[in-house]
Amino acid sequence: MNVAFAGMTFPAALTLPEGELAGAVLLVPGSLFSNADGDYPSWNFYPRVYAQLAEQLARRGWASLRYAKPGPGTGTEVIDAAAAVSHRRFRTRVDVARVALAMLREATHPPRVLVAGHSEGAVVAFLLAQEERAIDGVVGLAAPSTGLLSIMREQVEPAPEALANFDAAMDHVRRGEAIPAALCGIRGTELLGTMNAAAWDYIRDVDAVDPAAEAAKCAQPLLLVQGEADTSVRPHHAQAIAARREAASTTVALFDGIQHFFKRGDSFMAEGDVDPRVADAIDRWGRQWT
Repeated sequence: MNVAFAGMTFPAALTLPEGELAGAVLLVPGSLFSNADGDYPSWNFYPRVYAQLAEQLARRGWASLRYAKPGPGTGTEVIDAAAAVSHRRFRTRVDVARVALAMLREATHPPRVLVAGHSEGAVVAFLLAQEERAIDGVVGLAAPSTGLLSIMREQVEPAPEALANFDAAMDHVRRGEAIPAALCGIRGTELLGTMNAAAWDYIRDVDAVDPAAEAAKCAQPLLLVQGEADTSVRPHHAQAIAARREAASTTVALFDGIQHFFKRGDSFMAEGDVDPRVADAIDRWGRQWT
C-alpha cells in the first residue's frame, strides 16, 4: 500500500480491528526520516512507535493508517524528480496527509475520523484540520507550541556559550543564509551546524509556522497527549497550546514517565512498548465525537 503525491510514493500500512469499528485514525509522522512503522533506519533507531500505537488502537476498535516520510531507508520512491521537488517544502506534508486521509476513509468508511500527529506531524494535523472540516477530532502527540528552531534551542546544552552559538547559527538560518563555517559543529551547534543547505531551508520553512496559533484555528475538539519525561518537546508546550484554544474543546492528557516516543525510559530508548495509556486516552476521548 502506498500514498502517492507529487512525484513520490510513500509506503503505508492500514491496521484494522477485528470487531466493531469505533472509528479511524490517521497517524501523521513527526520529523526526521521515518518509515511507516515509526522507525528511523538512517539513525539506526527502531522504536516502532507508529506500528505499536496502531496495534494498540486496533485492539480498542480503531482502524488506522500510517505512512513513511521521504528519506534514506524509509522506502519512499521518487517517480517524477521534477514534481518531487515540492516535498522540500513543509506545506507539502499537508497535501500528503490529505491524500492519506482520503485513502483511510475509502478503506474503512468509519463512523468518526481522527487525525493524530506526532511532534512535527501535529503541526501538519492542525493545518489539515482547518481545511478538512469533516475531521471529527485532532490529536497532538507531543505537539510543539513554537517554531522548530525554538524547539531545537530547548534541546541545546543550557550553558551561555552553547546557547549563544546556537542563537547566532539560528539567526543565519532564519535569514536564509548559510551558517558560517566558524559556527558549524561547535558547542551548541552540534546538530544544526552539521546539516546541509537543503536541511536549513526546510527547517526555516517549518519554523515559520506558529503551531499554537494554528491549533487555535482548528474548530474540532483537540486532545493533547504529552509525556512528562519528554526532553524533545517538553510538557509546557501542551499547556501553551491549550491556553491559546480559549473556548474550543481541549483536553490535555499528561502522563508521567513517558518520553518523546511514548516509551517508559530514557529519552531515546527504542526498546519496549508504547505506553498503553496513550491508546486508552485516544480511545476514550475519540468516542465522544461524530
